[in-house]
Amino acid sequence: MALPFFRKGKDKAPSPAHKPTPAPAAESQPTETLLTMDMGASGIVVEETSGAPQSPVDEAAILYSSGQSDMAERMLQGILETGDRRAWHMLFDLYCIQNREKEFEQLALDYAMRFESSPPVWQKMAGNGAAKPQQAQATSLELPSLLDKAATAALREGIDAIAKNAAVRIDFSRIAMIDETGAEECAKILAAARKTKRKLQVSGVDTLIALLQDLNRATHSRAVHWLLLLELYQTLGQQENFEDLAVDYAVRFEVSPPSWSEVQAAEVVQAAPAEPRDDALQLSGEITPANDNALQQFGSYAATHNDVLVDLTQVTRVDYGSVSQFISVLMQCLGSGKAITLRGHNALIHELFRVMGIDQLAQLIPRHPD
Repeated sequence: MALPFFRKGKDKAPSPAHKPTPAPAAESQPTETLLTMDMGASGIVVEETSGAPQSPVDEAAILYSSGQSDMAERMLQGILETGDRRAWHMLFDLYCIQNREKEFEQLALDYAMRFESSPPVWQKMAGNGAAKPQQAQATSLELPSLLDKAATAALREGIDAIAKNAAVRIDFSRIAMIDETGAEECAKILAAARKTKRKLQVSGVDTLIALLQDLNRATHSRAVHWLLLLELYQTLGQQENFEDLAVDYAVRFEVSPPSWSEVQAAEVVQAAPAEPRDDALQLSGEITPANDNALQQFGSYAATHNDVLVDLTQVTRVDYGSVSQFISVLMQCLGSGKAITLRGHNALIHELFRVMGIDQLAQLIPRHPD
């Protein structure tokens, strides 16, 4: 089994394996010395070879990882006519990272015509030049299966921590049980949010309404459950349901019901589908020598896990200068007999990993499967 790893060198950069599309002169590309470790019956044998790119795709991947995205883009555009889908996916991901939707859509049209198949879907990523998420985006607060005092206390704290002008999303979909204190406190929280004109979004509210309706039909139903349902109807702007329930409440408990108030109704949104959760390490941003926090996290995570699973979905670039340290962590894992999986990485990173031999050290599950 031959395992590659790297030693930094300051020798002259290797010549590219081809003559690329004419581009402005650039400073020498960073270089690494590729060492092959052959783990055979006779022991470990280390051989030194050149880590030069072997194809235009390889060179484009190295240019991008070295921070030369403009040159990488021009090279990829020159490769498109060859029909190499790797170059197309690399360019798609580059446009997503740079938030260049117009160029992405044009490339998607060209892809559909060239390959007669559906192109990737636009997905904005957090990278250089990408727009930052809007501050007004709703912050989601998910209630647990039991709506009790602890759950409502956490809900109140969560709402208080969110800026007054920001939308608050409350997910009720997991609630399966409600105690009296939880019902009373939840009604107060919703009423307070309504009176202070907080912008609310709610999901899974039908589940909570159905549960409360079942509780209210019971012989020994509790007034707090009725009041919470009334407050939900008020929050949702469902006046007819509110008034019908208010009449039943007055008859059932022989007291005056709450009064209807004209306020802005909460927006009902679909609950986000539950994503399978695992113990993967989630990394994001750029992995560079100047910002090695991600690699420190990687090392700490690998030291405490037998199955090393790293999610790179939100990583936009792995700098060429960080490759040796990245591989060092992988080698330590292999030395300890650990299985390594790197998943979700973009096409630019995938081709860098391939040309650097990382595909021999870890299982790679890229965003765009081969």
